[in-house]
Amino acid sequence: MAARPDDQQLTVDELARIAELPVRTIREYQTLRLLPPPRRAGRIGLYGAEHRERLKLIGRLQRRGYSLAGIKDLLEAWDSGANLPSLLGVDIGPGALDETPLRLTRRQLSARLSGLTPTSLKRARAVGFVEPDGPNHFLVRSPALLTLAADALAAGVKLSDVLDLVGALHDELGALASTITQTIIERIWEPLVAQDRGAEIEPLLRRGRLLLLQGAVSTLADRLGDALMHQADDVPDGDKLRAAIEAIRVGVITDSQGNVRRVPSR
Repeated sequence: MAARPDDQQLTVDELARIAELPVRTIREYQTLRLLPPPRRAGRIGLYGAEHRERLKLIGRLQRRGYSLAGIKDLLEAWDSGANLPSLLGVDIGPGALDETPLRLTRRQLSARLSGLTPTSLKRARAVGFVEPDGPNHFLVRSPALLTLAADALAAGVKLSDVLDLVGALHDELGALASTITQTIIERIWEPLVAQDRGAEIEPLLRRGRLLLLQGAVSTLADRLGDALMHQADDVPDGDKLRAAIEAIRVGVITDSQGNVRRVPSR
């Protein structure tokens, strides 16, 4: 994007020209709530520095492999006050899709997981949700899962059921990791070593890690949505479940020029 004065107000056509995006894409970003609404001057919408910076951020995240759905979730968390300092940086590193483990005391962990007992803590350790870190602390590998668990408990879900979900996720992902590892060794590492090209594995893994993580997230999101839609036919108030799934679905696709097009409901 070309530099413009921070206080300059732009029409949507001017913003599109500076951002090198189609006007339709900018309007779709507004519809998806990726972009704040413009300031109104009569019937004209005016866009300022906030909009230009937001478009830069969206573009940067897309180049790092984030889907529009992932970007929407990140921006909503940021707008709601979550601590996402990486979004404000000049660059988003290869670990952006990964999480930094969270170290908590037993009291801090219990404050986030209401109803935590010695028995349920033992279960949380068994399913890989937490692990001891010294005599008085625990490491939570995925703070996102901890937040999900806290939200579920607040909604009335039993802690035992939440831990069953985490355990199922841990087991299935462990099996998937083993399968993918075997494929990497047999189809990538061993052929490279046979050609005396083992040094090429580091840059391949560095880039491939990010792409694999994003691909796994996107694939899982689609599979979850499809499975829930299928189950909606056989559960009480299935129409409400369908409506909830449609409400959170991004429902757009992009082409190589950045054009955004809506896709029909499933």
